[in-house]
Amino acid sequence: MTELFRKITKEEFDGLRRLFPDGKELWQKYRARRQGEFDRKEIDVYAVEANHTFIGEVTVHYTSSDLPTEAIPGRRVYFQAFRMDEAHRGRGLGQRLLRFALTDLERRGYTQFTIGVEEDNRVAKHIYFKLGFTRAIDKGCGDELDPSDYTLYMRSI
Repeated sequence: MTELFRKITKEEFDGLRRLFPDGKELWQKYRARRQGEFDRKEIDVYAVEANHTFIGEVTVHYTSSDLPTEAIPGRRVYFQAFRMDEAHRGRGLGQRLLRFALTDLERRGYTQFTIGVEEDNRVAKHIYFKLGFTRAIDKGCGDELDPSDYTLYMRSI
């Protein structure tokens, strides 16, 4: 199976619905938020696709929403909504997706990257640390779409 890593458009966003773990009502709120962020050019969404189906995603924010330390326009971006289809986990695709996004963003001049992770999420922390997200810079708490408390880690180049 050949996977394709790419940035998706606002019009393709609904193809990510299958990766969203919660019900229809929460998806509609999430979708409305993301569509507005696309319109305001506050986000990009990178995805991995197999057989014309999205199997993984990560959203990149260019502005801060919850913590002022998340993003600094033109210099620091915030990774959020990192999801992989369960059937495709453990194959390194999530790491490849993050590397793809990091490479694109570095090429565009970004030098700092943040990502939030719950302290008990050992698998995600292992991946993020491996990719250089090792400096804890802040603590945050989620919202209705993701109510988890998290530590914000940074990677710099």
